[in-house]
Amino acid sequence: MIKEFHKNCFACGAYSKGGLKLEFKLLKDNTLYGEFKISNNYQGYENLSHGGIISTILVSSMINLFYMKDSLKLKTAKLNICFRRSMPTEKTFTVSAIARNYAWHFYRAKSQIKIKDIVFAEAEGYFRE
Repeated sequence: MIKEFHKNCFACGAYSKGGLKLEFKLLKDNTLYGEFKISNNYQGYENLSHGGIISTILVSSMINLFYMKDSLKLKTAKLNICFRRSMPTEKTFTVSAIARNYAWHFYRAKSQIKIKDIVFAEAEGYFRE
């Protein structure tokens, strides 16, 4: 699905040169899901994913959740990230996002990156139109 409102997005845009080209699915329970691999082109320290790339994946999953679920074109207002473990490059990870309650004129969501049951990074974000 090409999201015309951000087709050149570095994270998930189909037309972004050098971008991550993330693909997401909205599950029946309104959870967003995706699988991805971070190449060595996006490393920070040797063979470890750059924290900015990890942050990009987390926020992109939450933005896309609201777009796919409710057709909302939201922007990030606040983002809290916890890096639990160093993420190696060239490994397949999953990302998931779930909406939380609407609070103080902001849409809220949480996201996680993991392999199996091991959480590598998680975030809570606040978004606005």
